[in-house]
Amino acid sequence: MRLDYVVYVDILMLYLVANFVCDYLLLWATAAITLAETTWQRLSLGAAIGTGHFLLLYLASLRIIPYYGLLRFIPTILAVTVLMLFAAFFPVSPRRLGGLLLHFLGLGFGAGGTGLAAAYLLGTPTKPNTFLGLLIAMAGILVIAELGWGVVQYRMVRRIYQLPLDIQFGPTSIRVIGLIDTGNHLTDPLTGVPVIILEQDLLTKLLPPDLAKNMDQLEAGDEKALTQLLASSHWSSRFRIIPYTSLGKKNGILIGFRPDGVTVDISGQSVPTSEAVIAICDHKLDPANEYQALIPPAIVQGTLASISASPVVTPATLGGERQ
Repeated sequence: MRLDYVVYVDILMLYLVANFVCDYLLLWATAAITLAETTWQRLSLGAAIGTGHFLLLYLASLRIIPYYGLLRFIPTILAVTVLMLFAAFFPVSPRRLGGLLLHFLGLGFGAGGTGLAAAYLLGTPTKPNTFLGLLIAMAGILVIAELGWGVVQYRMVRRIYQLPLDIQFGPTSIRVIGLIDTGNHLTDPLTGVPVIILEQDLLTKLLPPDLAKNMDQLEAGDEKALTQLLASSHWSSRFRIIPYTSLGKKNGILIGFRPDGVTVDISGQSVPTSEAVIAICDHKLDPANEYQALIPPAIVQGTLASISASPVVTPATLGGERQ
């Protein structure tokens, strides 16, 4: 018995274009979320491989070509997906490829499920609106990618711009998380040393009780505390008054002191900084309490310079391993 099939070229081309766009968006979203390096040419090549598989599957479903069962076999689909990822992100290690595969499949299932549900909701059980479902699936890819990229950006900010600090004063040392504040260019007017801003609540953990009490009183505007600080020759050399100007406040003054040492952790390596002054802030720097200090860029630049000049530092050390 002869079977005739009619293939409308315009509809087939529409399916192919739609499939190519979806595969391209999936690969792009995978790259955006995982921060994988690629180019639009490689993404296009990966999407073309996926579209080629879709074309063969479509023709096989119409019995124009054989091997329909093989083409829709799950291992075959996974193999094509791996080939797409390999083409889009070459060169890539097997471990990295596995992570990309998980992200790609997660994006695909999430967007595909959204598009399928929309197709039936906007159509009928017997005739789903596949076109609108496809558009919503594409929008779903973009939304998921944007949410994922937002999470990545947040993690990058936490990893790159937040550094652990060890501040030592006498026999006491505290560890806090500092945020690199590009707007902090405060310096000690006497020595030109950069200023680290620290939350006032941490003084009781770092300074001797009498000195911490005097600093608190001085922050509250008690002029007697200033007399007490200056009366002690031991503490007077540590005491600093730092003028500053900020939005909505001119001619402000911060109370500060010179610690015995400050150490910054960079890539798992504790590096002593050059001289620094600690200025006291009377309010929370971060409502979420993820950081308790503001680090001026000059501190980090000096620390990085000292790392680069050290003969024992290697790329492995900068990557988080110690020699």
